[in-house]
Amino acid sequence: MTVGIHPRMPLSDTFRLPYFTRSHAASSLGLPNVPRDVAQVANLKALCARVLEPMQARLGRRVRIVSGFRSETLNRLMGGARDSQHLFGEAADFIVECMDSFDAAFTLAAQSDLPFDQFRLVHRQGRSGVRQSHIHVSHRRLGAGRGNVETLFRDAHGVRAVNGIVGIDAGMLQAAE
Repeated sequence: MTVGIHPRMPLSDTFRLPYFTRSHAASSLGLPNVPRDVAQVANLKALCARVLEPMQARLGRRVRIVSGFRSETLNRLMGGARDSQHLFGEAADFIVECMDSFDAAFTLAAQSDLPFDQFRLVHRQGRSGVRQSHIHVSHRRLGAGRGNVETLFRDAHGVRAVNGIVGIDAGMLQAAE
């Protein structure tokens, strides 16, 4: 552990480091999944303060992180992109408690003052046919964000991206045509 990085440290008023480093895959494989660089922690703090906290306030509901920081090894094992912003503490995947992911994404993507780099509604259909959705958001502490808004559809056939926020049924029907 790098000096100055405590495994339970607060990142903002309502977010703590363990919310971003918790990983079932890392735990089951005995892999450490903690930031090693203070810049990664600074990025996580900026993501929380500038994007996630304002999102929670706007929705009036708790944002629950399902995937945050990823070590290089964990990211590789999860099939993450080689330049994934999760590696740098710049991204988080989340759901909003007691709110449909589409409704949350539709509301949040329309907030032009949120300084996100990428904002994605991600729909996934597993092998069992169960459909799940979450929101991915990233923020660049240094430099301007791209402001990309898109919906991703992941299934056994791969990944398809659509500009804007699209519901799972509409996207899956388009994919079947």
